[in-house]
Amino acid sequence: MNGVVRSALAVALLICTAVACSGDEPARPTASPAAAVSALPSPGATTSPGSPPAVTLEEASEAFDAFLDTDTVLRQAGAGRWALLLTQDAQRPITIAEIHSRAGKPARYTWDRRTVLVPRQSGSTVWFAATARRRDASGDVRTAVFTFVRQGRDGRWRNSFASLLYPDEQPPQVALDADGYATALDQRDSSVAISPNLMGPLHATVAEEGPKGYASGLIAPGPQTTGFYEEISRTKETAKAEDCMNYESIFASAPNYPTFALRTEDGGAMMLYTLIRTSSWTPNPQGLKCGEGRPVAIPAAARWLLNPVKDLFIRQRRQIVETQQYVSAVPPKASTAPAHVVGYEGIVTGGSNT
Repeated sequence: MNGVVRSALAVALLICTAVACSGDEPARPTASPAAAVSALPSPGATTSPGSPPAVTLEEASEAFDAFLDTDTVLRQAGAGRWALLLTQDAQRPITIAEIHSRAGKPARYTWDRRTVLVPRQSGSTVWFAATARRRDASGDVRTAVFTFVRQGRDGRWRNSFASLLYPDEQPPQVALDADGYATALDQRDSSVAISPNLMGPLHATVAEEGPKGYASGLIAPGPQTTGFYEEISRTKETAKAEDCMNYESIFASAPNYPTFALRTEDGGAMMLYTLIRTSSWTPNPQGLKCGEGRPVAIPAAARWLLNPVKDLFIRQRRQIVETQQYVSAVPPKASTAPAHVVGYEGIVTGGSNT
């Protein structure tokens, strides 16, 4: 057994000893996944360049390496409950869904080109971002973006956020000081075109209202912005014509999940945030009684949540909940350019049928 695997197993065993975990798989999420809220301090509460940081570059690198190495071992071992203990916030329901949707055998990856982005911070709760190149079993290579949160000096680092940059996309160039540390932005920072606390709500508006919505000029068109609007419009027409159903899909920012923002070299920001998408099919509103008793195919991504026989029929409503993680590049306030979504990862985390 090599040193990396031995260390990773030791970390996993330590985690399980501390919480007395069993070999059972984690419980499935409900239709509205509950957040494990991390009470993050204002990211703007940073230390001065001459002050010692609350978390050093070396500590962050060690924590990131330990997470990736441990996660790799747990995936190989099929130890779903152990892997879940490494997560919090939106990554918890996402991890549950990854395990169950693949029948307890989550995908395996190899990693290289690991980089940490550590803001200077004060306070007991700290975080850092990281990137790494991920290779899956088919050889597909993507760049992943993470954040990790630690509550208390002796707390354990947990993965709060993970997303994938679009193919061939590069991460925004985060500004670093002379010592290699980044700068975190306050949630209401007004030096950028869109404050971190508004990025999620504005993105949700563009996804629902498309190019004619009031927020369309603030965020560039793309597959997960105006593309969602076009997809929803097509699905509405198909649902009514083929299944006699009303369809709607609502996007919402997730107030219980943190938004992370780091200053970029152009004076803008790299923002990492979560949206919740809830799609519904209903037969009764607007007089569509013809939909009652019709079988409606269950979306492939939700088949692990819904009974393939019983839930084919929708009497009142079918709901599918997706948790989505985004990476966006936001320009400085003086710029007239729109923000660009550069990374996305989403998975169905909840579903119900009545």
